[in-house]
Amino acid sequence: MLAIPIMGLTKSTTTKWKWSNGVGVKVDTKKIAPKIKKASHLGLFALTQQVVKDSNLYVPMDTGNLMQSSLRASRFGDGKVVWDTPYARRLYYNPQFHFSKDVNPRAQGLWFEKAKSVHKKQWSKIAEKAVKNKL
Repeated sequence: MLAIPIMGLTKSTTTKWKWSNGVGVKVDTKKIAPKIKKASHLGLFALTQQVVKDSNLYVPMDTGNLMQSSLRASRFGDGKVVWDTPYARRLYYNPQFHFSKDVNPRAQGLWFEKAKSVHKKQWSKIAEKAVKNKL
């Protein structure tokens, strides 16, 4: 199982800012915390969906069961990406296997790591956009 962590929210209910010119602002964060939490949740959901989509570009494929298992078993709202076939772990952690390229020419082990190396900047933008659109 692979988990994508998200930063937690603070429990403070009041934030104060004071500038050198004496002007200050007090914000009751208790009122905006639910909106931030919802936006963060949507950002995590969007990020997890994209991680699965991009990682599956590199998944070894014969029948498609391994790829389909990620769509069934992943918990998008929790940021957990899962491939749950009995052989998923063995294929993932053995990149030295000679994977057939007949069905998927990009097939390889460590498919999440490959996707992350190629798509990490895009993932950040997708999560950021999802959060900003909800705030």
